[in-house]
Amino acid sequence: MTTILQRTTLRRACHSLALVAIGLFLGTSAWGQAWHKNHTGGLNGDNYHFGYVSGSLGYSMLQLSAPSAVSKGALGGTLGLGYEFRNSGFWTNVGVQISMHRSKLVVDQYTRDFNGFDTQGKATVFHYRVDQTDEQTWNFFDVPIMAGYYVQGFYIGAGLKLTYAIRPTTISSGSYNLSATNVDYSIPFEDLPNHYYTDYPFRSKSSNRLNVGVSLIGEIGYDLLSSVGTRSRLCHVLKLGFYFEYGLNNFAGSWDEQQPNIVPDKNNATRATVYPYVNTLSGRMVPFFAGAKLTYMIGGSRTARAGFHHGCMCYQ
Repeated sequence: MTTILQRTTLRRACHSLALVAIGLFLGTSAWGQAWHKNHTGGLNGDNYHFGYVSGSLGYSMLQLSAPSAVSKGALGGTLGLGYEFRNSGFWTNVGVQISMHRSKLVVDQYTRDFNGFDTQGKATVFHYRVDQTDEQTWNFFDVPIMAGYYVQGFYIGAGLKLTYAIRPTTISSGSYNLSATNVDYSIPFEDLPNHYYTDYPFRSKSSNRLNVGVSLIGEIGYDLLSSVGTRSRLCHVLKLGFYFEYGLNNFAGSWDEQQPNIVPDKNNATRATVYPYVNTLSGRMVPFFAGAKLTYMIGGSRTARAGFHHGCMCYQ
């Protein structure tokens, strides 16, 4: 049942991604044609078509509406390919990419109490004091769509990115301290290693449930080949820019039941499973990324005339 539900969710997500991608691309293309009618700006007014490959590397982080946890960034990046259209200073592109998101969540120390029985079969309340750090290792399939302006090698643009998580996992690690109270004794059992009331390290890997995400994306940069002289009709563009993205909707998936942070073994209180902190949250969780992006494009125009020029003929 879970597998069928996951496949259905994936199909619906892909269908939604495709519809939004087509709608945004047609909208930006129409805007570009209207813009061209009023802003020729001395450019040749020709249509240019490019295929591109891109990669980025930078700082990724989760932002959580949780006062009891602190997010710390880590290295992230993207790899993608796609299509870009240019005309008279206007550009728009659409592509697909894989993005790698890495982040760390340091959770404030928390306590959880559970009723059970000690080794002598007496009713006991077990107390767990937990120090926990979560490391998110999330990979996404993305559909980025952008539009913007270029002139003499400089460019700027913004758009949206739709993203679907590919088997997101979190590694939870740290330690928990086990203590207990018993109605037969007036003092708690703590710091008694010989009786198993002591500290225990833990490390576990768990799956996360994430929603299909929508992120705002932007880029500004320069074409490194714009000053290179050539007579070729084939245009080569090598863009180096600053790229960022910020989630607009809550990535945290909904849970049928509130999952506890820590679950002890029913038969052995010293053994406990610690779950990712994000799985227990009901607040907003969005990703953030900023870094350097390198894009290589190759293409041109069927009607462009051969002759000496600098960089892409679309700058002429």
